[in-house]
Amino acid sequence: MNRKIGVGVLWNLASLFVSRGASTLFMLFFARILAPEAFGLVAMATIVFELANAFVNSGLGAALIRSKQVSDLDLSTVFHANLLLSLLAYSLIYFSAPYIATFYSQPELTSLVRVMGLVVFINATKIVQVAILSRNMNFKHQMKANTLGVVVSGCLALAAAWIGWGVWSLVVQMLGSALISAIVLWFASAWRPSMSASSESFGRLFSFGKNLLGEGLLSVLYQNSYVLVIGKFFSAEITGLYFIAKKISNLLSQQLTGAVQQATYPALSTLQNDNASLLLKYRQIMQLMMFVIAPVMGLLGGMAPTLFELLFDPAWSGAVPYLQLLCIVGALYPLHALNMNLLNVKGRSDLVLKVGLVKKAVNLTLLFLAIPYGVMGIVVSQVLGSILALVPNTYYSAKLVNYTFFTQILDVAKPFFSALLAGFMAWWVSETVNIWEEVAFLIAGLAGVILYLFLCALLRVEGAVVVYSKIKREYFR
Repeated sequence: MNRKIGVGVLWNLASLFVSRGASTLFMLFFARILAPEAFGLVAMATIVFELANAFVNSGLGAALIRSKQVSDLDLSTVFHANLLLSLLAYSLIYFSAPYIATFYSQPELTSLVRVMGLVVFINATKIVQVAILSRNMNFKHQMKANTLGVVVSGCLALAAAWIGWGVWSLVVQMLGSALISAIVLWFASAWRPSMSASSESFGRLFSFGKNLLGEGLLSVLYQNSYVLVIGKFFSAEITGLYFIAKKISNLLSQQLTGAVQQATYPALSTLQNDNASLLLKYRQIMQLMMFVIAPVMGLLGGMAPTLFELLFDPAWSGAVPYLQLLCIVGALYPLHALNMNLLNVKGRSDLVLKVGLVKKAVNLTLLFLAIPYGVMGIVVSQVLGSILALVPNTYYSAKLVNYTFFTQILDVAKPFFSALLAGFMAWWVSETVNIWEEVAFLIAGLAGVILYLFLCALLRVEGAVVVYSKIKREYFR
């Protein structure tokens, strides 16, 4: 199992660094060509098709991956159900577009929403293919699909931006990436749908997926509620600044965590009835994830001012304080995601929904209380909400496998605070070294990494011990 998980994680990380790395480069080019307002408009429209995607998936993909046995009839049923749901979702998108534009007082959103919504059809066609490849722990082909989609669509979008398409170039990137990855996935999988479908198959799979559907819809509403509120009460430019800060933060924290989750979910599902082994594996994964992600987010926060000076146009400098605060949220993200993953492995999607309701109620309350304090107040409310969400997130993990709140805090406290100090070190060095910005950036990053590794060795951080032991066994026998 360790080998399967390790290989899966490596392929997902390769996909992350190649496809997301390319995506980041394209984003930097777009940020130099397009104004923050263009990103703000796309951010305002994003919530619509993300809701539609959550509705179309309806948790059926996760149900297929988790099921011990899946028939061809099950696969065909999910495929046809997704297509029907995508038709319904797009109909709602099309007719609601004018009202969305009116809500934001942005008339151009009508056509943007209607065209961007087409991605729902495309994504619906590949849910079953992704589930089949994930069940087989075949992440290599998923990497190829994601990489080709990002690179080809990014080149097309850059050409569109260069000739003056403006915000529509971002739409080209979104649709192109989804379409190309879907085509590659269909070539990678030999499975093809039949014309048959079964109400029994749908009912059985949906009994697990329905709770994930509810949680998915709530998550999309919650995750995008910040953009929705900022877009409603503030300008498109400020919305764009927040959107780019959130995108950079998510690019590292959520994508790294997602790469591990995607690889571990099918493997750990085989241990769903062995609580002792499941607890051991999850503790190892949590410790390793925090050992890696905490310093990444800490150094990103510390070096954000210099990073934006080097890579972005001065018009984007307002995003720096947002990004620095969101790095705290990003550092805590593995705790939230892995606890929810544990509930899914145990087949308790009902608890995923319950926990999601509690967390979102608290965070939305904080959001609306923060509106009078501006965008900075809204971002601070996200940090506070992320900290408070640890309590409901860990409650059922303690009940199901005895992974308690205090045990989890002990597992993550040392790397988290080591990363916080490393981030401060990187910030101090970048602010005090008066040489070329590029050199100062490298020196600051190196100083932060050295301090983090020193503190990890001094405090014997569990994730660092695991990595060191693995390297010692493999290369210094």
